[in-house]
Amino acid sequence: MHTNVCLIGSTRFEELFRKLEYDLSIRGYIVLSPLVYNQTGDNPGCGHEEKRILDFVQKEKIRQSDIVLVVDKDGYVGKSTRKQIEYSELLNKRVLYYSKDEINILK
Repeated sequence: MHTNVCLIGSTRFEELFRKLEYDLSIRGYIVLSPLVYNQTGDNPGCGHEEKRILDFVQKEKIRQSDIVLVVDKDGYVGKSTRKQIEYSELLNKRVLYYSKDEINILK
């Protein structure tokens, strides 16, 4: 059986997300990650309707995951990420934090 890991966090950390996607994939994990890295709704390329859709898709990724890894570089967790953490906990998902070096649990 494969383990699905969903990465959540501020998309301002795109470079870190990409690194984690690679690192976890070569360890054999199936990584569910954001595919759009500017979801503020203020960007003309990603309006409010697109952000609403992407938020829904991210919740589905969380639902399909076994583990949720919060990409909280320097401990930063924004409002949207907090909501995703709460949703993950509501679904009894195992939530790990990058800033606490809990990624090392995933060998």
